[in-house]
Amino acid sequence: MTPSPISTFPASQSIIVAVTAICVAISGVIGCSPSPRSNVTFPSSGESPSLLQFTSHGSDVGVDFRYQNGESTWLAAMIESNGGGIAIFDFDRDGRWDVFAPGGGRLTSEKTPIMVSNGFFQQTPSRLFTNVADRSGCELGVCYSFAVATADWDSDGFTDLFISGYNGQQLLKNLGDGTFEDATQIAGFHHRGWSSSAAWFDLENDGDLDLYISHYGIWSPQIEKQCLNAKGEIDRCAPGDFAGEPDELWINLGDGRFRDDSEKVRSYAYRGVGVVACDWDHDGDTDLYIANDEDPNVLLNNLGNGELQEIGAKSGTSLGSRNIVDGSMGLAVGDFDGNLKPDILVTNYQNEYCELYLNQGNQYFTLGTRSAGLMALGQAVVGWGTAFADVDHDGDEDLFVIAGHTSRRPIKSSNLQKPYLLENQQGKRLLSIGESVGDFFRKVHAGRGMAIGDLDNDGDIDLVASMLEQPIEIVRNDSKSLGNYLLIDLVGTQANRDATGAWVEADFGESRHIRHRIGGGSYASTHAQSLHLGLGGLDSIPSITIHWPGDDTQELKNVQANQRIQVIQGIAAEASLSN
Repeated sequence: MTPSPISTFPASQSIIVAVTAICVAISGVIGCSPSPRSNVTFPSSGESPSLLQFTSHGSDVGVDFRYQNGESTWLAAMIESNGGGIAIFDFDRDGRWDVFAPGGGRLTSEKTPIMVSNGFFQQTPSRLFTNVADRSGCELGVCYSFAVATADWDSDGFTDLFISGYNGQQLLKNLGDGTFEDATQIAGFHHRGWSSSAAWFDLENDGDLDLYISHYGIWSPQIEKQCLNAKGEIDRCAPGDFAGEPDELWINLGDGRFRDDSEKVRSYAYRGVGVVACDWDHDGDTDLYIANDEDPNVLLNNLGNGELQEIGAKSGTSLGSRNIVDGSMGLAVGDFDGNLKPDILVTNYQNEYCELYLNQGNQYFTLGTRSAGLMALGQAVVGWGTAFADVDHDGDEDLFVIAGHTSRRPIKSSNLQKPYLLENQQGKRLLSIGESVGDFFRKVHAGRGMAIGDLDNDGDIDLVASMLEQPIEIVRNDSKSLGNYLLIDLVGTQANRDATGAWVEADFGESRHIRHRIGGGSYASTHAQSLHLGLGGLDSIPSITIHWPGDDTQELKNVQANQRIQVIQGIAAEASLSN
């Protein structure tokens, strides 16, 4: 299916270089004169940049919501452990980012799950949010919800929602009039077990987004067990007490229906938690990586013919530094070491490490955990949501990690844990700087899902975090005097409309940098779609090459800094990027 062009752009299908500037302010779409930014280059001394500052918000900006897992009754059920995700997306195409949060669930005294409401917060011109879940038709979800994966799967220009959960899944079609329509039955989704994270991607490069759904395991109130910790206290059971379950793969037929192709991924039955789609080997086909809990992690290489080949062990990404299986949860994608290849960061359980897999090319990775300094975080951390992002605009990608224990009474650790902000030191080390940049990083949380994006449209990266039975936090990057930036929105025409699987390579003159349009990632969450580049003191980028899924490339020249641009594959006219 060929996506229809966004209404604000010409519908011409002529193949000419396309760039349209859409500098966006929080009040809406404005003119395209780049805003001035001071020419700051951050030090590489190993000390935290003092100008970084993050501020926490929630109910004060209209986001008053918390993920419920039912643990207030303390039944110690396994299903209470994992928590929910977050999605940042622009559902009404007004230029402002909105926030969706699965609600989770509660349990009866017999441990039977009960549905609770989702939260959906539309951003207003005044930077406040309004909960529109009820009137938009997405308040009521599946029985016990976990993840949210957003994508324009029907190529109509409006972003849709997929919600995973226990005893049901939900596909919500964005009608473009402020409401959603339940398309689950028509699509064919019917699984009633425990589905965790999901990722949209185009398996066959036919322009339609397909869906991979990871499953955590086989659980029901009838097989729930009572487990004790090392002190003889009632606590949640270990993952090994429950069997894994094969994942799902659904192929988009282009008419609202999907074909169940799960047989292609039934050769393993693991406890899946996180999933991310990215073109790891830059061959034009989008691959998948799945984080599993106490099972080997899986790398699925897209062979380009609609088939996926599992190469986790061969690629060096199935095990971590201890050379045994880890309890893996969250996934981040970024070029940590600057070799122009996407690396993988996996968050793991207590007594393990956040593992960094460095991409050497040709689907081969080496461990960079020790050399990057990640072992210094200690082994008490239980990591969940995570993302690479250039928070200080110095060109390289820093790292967010949200943490929180699954055990109510952990041994040699704590149930509530601090999140981390790790500064990238010239592609060699990751230095923990969180406690110096904001209260959110100084306090402990029951952290789970996390998504990033430029929520207030000021050019820097913010984050939204979901916790267990704690209020969602909007963590805004209010740093002063950062370097310059560029935000890029990609719209596919021959490729899938979301351009999932694409990557951008920017030539800074003395260095080059890449950013990837991924599907899924973090834990159970979806990041804002814009690709963000920190430019330091650069006022313009000499050239940018967009690698669309397939073999199509597109080059931009002399792109000015401090704006958000939209690039439509093969459409538009030569025009100045600043009007």
